Amino acid sequence: MRTFLAPRAADLFLLDVERRAEDPDAASTIGMVLHVTGAVPELPDLQEYVAARLSCLPCTAHILHGDGRQAQWVHADPDPAHHVSARRVGSGPDALKAAVRDLVRDPWPAAVPAWRLVLLHGHVPDGFALLYLTHHAVQDGATAVAVVEALFGPGLPAEQSPTVLRTASAAPRPPLWQVMRSSTVLLRHAGRHRLWSSPSKPLSSRRRTLWVRVPVAWLKAAARAGDASINDVYLAALGHAIAGWASTAWPRVAEAPLPVMIPVNLRTADEVAVPGNRLFLTRVDLPGGDMSLARRLAHTRTATEALKSPEHRAVLRAALTRLPAWLLKRLVRLTTARGRFTLAASCLVMRKRLRYGDAVVNRIDPVMCCPPGAPLAVVMLVYAGEASVCFRIDEALPDAESLPARWRQALEDPAGSR
Repeated sequence: MRTFLAPRAADLFLLDVERRAEDPDAASTIGMVLHVTGAVPELPDLQEYVAARLSCLPCTAHILHGDGRQAQWVHADPDPAHHVSARRVGSGPDALKAAVRDLVRDPWPAAVPAWRLVLLHGHVPDGFALLYLTHHAVQDGATAVAVVEALFGPGLPAEQSPTVLRTASAAPRPPLWQVMRSSTVLLRHAGRHRLWSSPSKPLSSRRRTLWVRVPVAWLKAAARAGDASINDVYLAALGHAIAGWASTAWPRVAEAPLPVMIPVNLRTADEVAVPGNRLFLTRVDLPGGDMSLARRLAHTRTATEALKSPEHRAVLRAALTRLPAWLLKRLVRLTTARGRFTLAASCLVMRKRLRYGDAVVNRIDPVMCCPPGAPLAVVMLVYAGEASVCFRIDEALPDAESLPARWRQALEDPAGSR
């Protein structure tokens, strides 16, 4: 039986913070909705299909047991009859969204691996949806992508997966100068900001769940024009949306630099489907204030330079795998302390077309979690020429349901966006 690294500080944090949530909306559940065109499958056939593909996915066969120093990964054989279910929903996209929001709130049984696949049907006459959910402590976003690709993709060697770090797991120790440079970058953004602390509007554990979609071509065009990455464009548009919203709804955020937590994926090829998180949560301060999207993108590109550096990522990988567990735990606590905790934004990419038999997956919507203490969390998933973004927003933020439309507007009309 394979053995894995002990649960990391991020895994334990995601369990601990969930226990402190006052509402299931703030649970640490993530996943994605696969929109499929084709005949609705029979549930036993789907369960048999999934069962045949689980052997290469150890993250679906482990439970995070215990806490603190006693925490460990315990093997538990998944039972497709338990993990794969079906639900008929009402007609129309709103009925599907309501079903997804409801299922995301369902608690995870303690004695079985924390993942489920739900066949949702009835909302469209010519297709169905497959909702894949998992607990973030057991699978991070890159792992969830790997699982869905393994279940419904054409077969992708681990070393070619877009979800892995382009380095060997036994990478050499980073040179001291790079460690010092990376440490300076991390410390520069470690201060308290208190932007989301408001005595009159305290944050809650209730969440709005909203989606917005745009053509990937919009992101690519802006990236080419600004000599930036698609992720830079996504973040710049997010900063643009929040600055515009905050000008009237949350003024303390409107002019200040916007602190955003970026999960840096550090998963290597031999860790594609192992349980636990292989990421380093790094803060980036995006430009605040009123400015054109082009100018905001230029500043964003500069702010994310370190995240694009293989040398910087090697330092983060070394920290993740070589620092003592107590020190990593302290770093996580420091990053997520009151006055420092802030919104998170991540980006996932599916490069291969997915299908179930003859039925084709034509769209994928991600599902993000937003732990208590965070004002909102956002994830963008790129698939088949479309970028779908999930906003999980604290209901305590006034008028924040406008954020998805503001984000889209920034990309649709970049010249007119200020």
